[in-house]
Amino acid sequence: MLSACQPHRLLGDWMAPASAAAQPPTQRPAYSTAPDHFVSGWVPYWSGASGRTAIESSPRSIGDVSPLWYGTTNDGSLTLLGSASNLQAVVAATRAAGLPLIPGIFDSTGAGVMSGILGDPVTRAAHVKNIVDLVMAKGYDGIDIDYEVFAFDHPGEPWPAITPKWVAFVNELSAGLHAKGKLLSITVPPVWNNGLSGYTVYAQDQIAPVIDRLRLMVYDWSISAPGPISPMTWVTSVIAYSSSVVPVSKLQLGVPAYGRHWVTKKNSNETCPDAAIYRESVLMKNIGALAAGRTVTRHSSGELTFSWTQSVTGPRTKPVAPPVVPPAPFPVTAVNGPAGGGSLQPALRLTPPSSQVTCTVQHTVFVPDAFSVDQRSDTAQAAGWRGIILWAFGYESSDLYQVLASWGARHARLSADRRSALPPGNPPRIRCGHTAVHGPVPVSRNRLMEVIACLVRTSSPEPAHRSAR
Repeated sequence: MLSACQPHRLLGDWMAPASAAAQPPTQRPAYSTAPDHFVSGWVPYWSGASGRTAIESSPRSIGDVSPLWYGTTNDGSLTLLGSASNLQAVVAATRAAGLPLIPGIFDSTGAGVMSGILGDPVTRAAHVKNIVDLVMAKGYDGIDIDYEVFAFDHPGEPWPAITPKWVAFVNELSAGLHAKGKLLSITVPPVWNNGLSGYTVYAQDQIAPVIDRLRLMVYDWSISAPGPISPMTWVTSVIAYSSSVVPVSKLQLGVPAYGRHWVTKKNSNETCPDAAIYRESVLMKNIGALAAGRTVTRHSSGELTFSWTQSVTGPRTKPVAPPVVPPAPFPVTAVNGPAGGGSLQPALRLTPPSSQVTCTVQHTVFVPDAFSVDQRSDTAQAAGWRGIILWAFGYESSDLYQVLASWGARHARLSADRRSALPPGNPPRIRCGHTAVHGPVPVSRNRLMEVIACLVRTSSPEPAHRSAR
């Protein structure tokens, strides 16, 4: 979820002991189970103000809050990302709303470093202790582990060799947190296609018994050409796989509150000015201004889309060798940068202008809206999942919680229908019409896919002529 090369701040006095009022409970706190507390969310450290506003505006719609404010260092200790005062403001807003506080820790180490930390029993134990100490010192309800770099930066080391290190870490961290009455949440990229595609290094089936939540980041599908951020066909495949290996009561569906604006050459034989070709992130709450006056349709993915062309004139320059930059933690995470988006510059650094050229560019936007999120939340709750989690609080449109407001009633009705239709002790994990999947995990993935496909077919997305808000 982080963009590449985000600045880090070393630990300071933020690790001071919490007040007596913030001391941990003797028992593990529960995530909210109220039917209207279905939406959780991350708050990235670069958009704390907007995230705090979202928390303060819609507390009854929120299940828990995860400020993504901590990173890791090369020796396994922790670092504070961003402003300590901004973090404290988010923490204060969350506690004032009476919501569980589950901060996130991001793997901000270099290539192969985290694999080495987790592979050594001594350094792994020290890393676990650092995390538990942080949770206890700050009086948090638990912690969310978001180790994305870990999956990619491991030179010469295949995933099967790394997985046991990861599993050992999760087991030890779980034991340490649960002994203190704290929760463990794990955030991972998804697995799909019946377990044949995706990020198998995270071993969902192996860590499931010892964690409290598993959050699937089901976004950033289209990364090299215009397309949806999170198409429903992909979402259902992810839901099918994770439901087959993890108890559904532990699962949260990561949903994007952003999309992408792509600018590409319309004609390949044209030469364009500097930076005429780019992509940028578009927040859900800002899409109305970009869509104004344009024809907006609902794509088969469930997202809004619109396009237009533009003639662009500007200086043409000569490309030189690209600069050496650290790799992104995830091939696509740079689009999730500072609030408001930021264009991703062309791959080549350019010399001063030499001439003026004109080309025609094609603008294409794909972005979820409130109804896209509602469709995904319906599919998740129909599968029995715990809820959805937004990337990120502060990115969403003002109508999101109004659209989702009926979820509680739908959830209660569906739950009652399921209970009345089945023998006691054998509730369905997913049901569509007269078709249901029963019993404990694991179940047939093909069967699960069949039922989820039914759910998508029978959903009622908004008409294609609805314009963006």
